[in-house]
Amino acid sequence: MKFAENSRFFRFLLAALVISALAVVAACTLPTTEAKAPEPTVAAEPTAAPAPRAPAPAPAKDIYDVEIEPLTLAQCGQCHPTHFGQIRDEGGKHRFDCRECHEVFHAYNPRLNNWDDIMPDCASCHTLPHGEKFPDCIGCHINPHTPVYIPFAQTRVADACADCHGGPATELAQYPSLHTDQACTLCHYDQHGYIPSCFECHQPHYQGQPLVTCAECHPVHMPLEMAFGDKTDTRTCQACHTTAYADWAKTPSKHGQVNCGVCHTAHPYIPTCQSCHGDPHSASLHERFPNCLTCHLNAHDLPVRRR
Repeated sequence: MKFAENSRFFRFLLAALVISALAVVAACTLPTTEAKAPEPTVAAEPTAAPAPRAPAPAPAKDIYDVEIEPLTLAQCGQCHPTHFGQIRDEGGKHRFDCRECHEVFHAYNPRLNNWDDIMPDCASCHTLPHGEKFPDCIGCHINPHTPVYIPFAQTRVADACADCHGGPATELAQYPSLHTDQACTLCHYDQHGYIPSCFECHQPHYQGQPLVTCAECHPVHMPLEMAFGDKTDTRTCQACHTTAYADWAKTPSKHGQVNCGVCHTAHPYIPTCQSCHGDPHSASLHERFPNCLTCHLNAHDLPVRRR
């Protein structure tokens, strides 16, 4: 009895295993309801070829086994920025390559105190531009990197103005004025070459007067020797000659169309009427009235028929 039951059980188990195996096979072989689209194939990007390596420099046999390039102007300035800046800003005609003067450098020996031996000599370029009286260049041009800067306080140049500037010295002596009594350094103070404004000492003749008009009438070193012309600004005359200017400005006569400087060519020159008009009347009339202003009254406002 037990054998028969076991036999049925094993047959049942075997049938179940067969059915399960068939189901698995069917699942693998039957098509699915949704088919997957094939994924696109992406072409592989070509890889860049590695750049060829530069050949390594051959090691120097010795640390000094290299070619030395001459210094550039900028390299001079890297170690000497003060001198470089002075030449750049105030070098005047010395504004060129440092090595045109400094042929020997970095050779100072404190034991030998050889500055004079290695520093360039002014005479290598300059002879005696100011004559035999001034052989000591550094006595006035105290800094060769700023050669046009000559301070009076540190040099003797203020005591020798006439040695170089003979023209102004002669004018001051030959045509005395208040300028003659002043030292040159009163106007040209602080440093050589300074030219002052006239308005530092003098008031203008009229408000807004341009500085350039001062020297047009007053030569600086002989200021009383004034000369005028037909371009002289008549407002300058007005500053002192108020009555004459007022008459001239309002006159309807032809004199009102003539610049003051045409008649008054120098200060205080007063012309004769004949210098422009000759003898316009008869000889007998001029003999009777030798002074034109007896009849014409006022040269700046001649009586004319007024409308």
